[in-house]
Amino acid sequence: MGFKSSQTTRTYNLTVNHRYKILHSTKGGPGRWNDKILVRFHDFVSGIRDGSTMQDVEYELLEYDKNGESIAIKYRGAYVIVDNGYLHWSCTVPPFKHTSWQTEIRWSKWVESMRKDVECTF
Repeated sequence: MGFKSSQTTRTYNLTVNHRYKILHSTKGGPGRWNDKILVRFHDFVSGIRDGSTMQDVEYELLEYDKNGESIAIKYRGAYVIVDNGYLHWSCTVPPFKHTSWQTEIRWSKWVESMRKDVECTF
């Protein structure tokens, strides 16, 4: 039997920026809860999802117009980089799980490397 099976545990979901600052934490839940359950009780992520949190943040992303030209589009709000264990909400951005496209593989490696920065907080 593993530790979780034989002991009472709690699990937490934290939101961290890339300067290793903890922005928000859940109140915690039973150790048997996975990320898909925990994120439902994460007020910060739910606020991003429903638009009540981080709406003052503006950023630009490059997109292609109908002529194939790269243009900058402004967005408001925020998104959260997660692993593939989370719910597929518009504000949660996981790496691609199955792909053979080189651009998606490269993007997924980039996203995973940013997640590793977050793990350095602990």
